[in-house]
Amino acid sequence: MVKRILFTAPVSYHNRLREAISMSPVSFSPLFVPLIRTSVLPPDGAFLEFCRRLTSFDYIVCPSLTAVRALASSDQSRTNFEGRVVAIGRDQLSVTRLLGVEPVLRYAKPSMMGIVEALQLQSSPSAKHVAVLLPQFSGLPVPTTITDFLSALRLMGVAVTPVYCYRTSTIDQERCANLADALCRGIVNAIAITSGGEAYVLSRILSLAAAQGQPVEVPIYSFGPYTTRCAQEVAVDVAGTSPHHHSFTDYVEYLASVV
Repeated sequence: MVKRILFTAPVSYHNRLREAISMSPVSFSPLFVPLIRTSVLPPDGAFLEFCRRLTSFDYIVCPSLTAVRALASSDQSRTNFEGRVVAIGRDQLSVTRLLGVEPVLRYAKPSMMGIVEALQLQSSPSAKHVAVLLPQFSGLPVPTTITDFLSALRLMGVAVTPVYCYRTSTIDQERCANLADALCRGIVNAIAITSGGEAYVLSRILSLAAAQGQPVEVPIYSFGPYTTRCAQEVAVDVAGTSPHHHSFTDYVEYLASVV
């Protein structure tokens, strides 16, 4: 029997996941049900001020694909981005595609703390001014991965400017309840999460199922250690964490080996 894996990533990552699945010899069937939504915010005064001062920053950190898209929406000249934009993992390809420039700190480990480590190797990191493009969270707590990242930068003496330019929100309560019912019926053999936001919403769904007297007994697999940490903080039991978290291809191959 072909096993089915529920992928809870936002829509913005579905194409990459489908591509990774199509390129790997997997025997499972994917089911995509996003638990969080991301959208670029209309430019407000703070974002416009950031755009006006863009060339004053040594680095502009884009922690997600949506952050890269938000930066692309600024309609800035390509030359203003050169030598400044930092992205994580495969999002580096989107920097080149959407902004027309090569990302910097390409050698950094594919995580927010990997960026911190890379900055520590730069000359006079405490003299740097760094903008970090961040989401406004609606119905979600701010993940510790973000607060820890900002704290680590400040501990280095970096001048940090948070720029809130996109929104991350949860699916509504009705959809959570419907998914809880579906999971109780055993529609999937495993759940694959890729972010702390997904883990938070999943914890609500699992609680709804448990409250109905039908706890979900499906293994949950995480994209990487930071996602696992966020899941553990909201009491989501993770059955396994991908040992290689540089790309969705690594993740898909890991899932194929354990499900």
